[in-house]
Amino acid sequence: MNLIRSKSISQTALLVIIFLIITPDAGGSVTVQKISESALDALINARNNKMAVNFMAAWCGPCIDELPVLNKLYQKYKPQGLNLIGISIDIEGPHVIQPIIDKLKVDFPVYWFGDSAVQKFSLFAIPMILFVKDGQIVEELPGRRPGRELDRKIRDFLKK
Repeated sequence: MNLIRSKSISQTALLVIIFLIITPDAGGSVTVQKISESALDALINARNNKMAVNFMAAWCGPCIDELPVLNKLYQKYKPQGLNLIGISIDIEGPHVIQPIIDKLKVDFPVYWFGDSAVQKFSLFAIPMILFVKDGQIVEELPGRRPGRELDRKIRDFLKK
């Protein structure tokens, strides 16, 4: 009897684990993943792609303040073809920005590339948004911007 009981507990535990793996997070937030340079290059250099790349750090107040605005704009313009990704430049790893992404329920993908991004993309300020079309950076937007200005920039970018 105990053996059967143990077996059904194991099956129940397995079903719970499978459910947790395949069930999307109800909060809408994403898991910050480490991204390699080649994978990041592939994302950015994709043809027929209009992408905004937002560089941020957990220690950057303006970066955090801007995330809810970017999240709303992502939801608004995603159906019109906007791809938006976040790149964390935190030195310590993806776990540093994750609580912020969770708290703000960020819906767009966020990756950790670390401080290597500073040199690779010649970042001179954060937050920094790079607008990329067909693999080419067409505009840099340094610093925090008011929501209306970001909305206008994204709308103009998608028209090009």
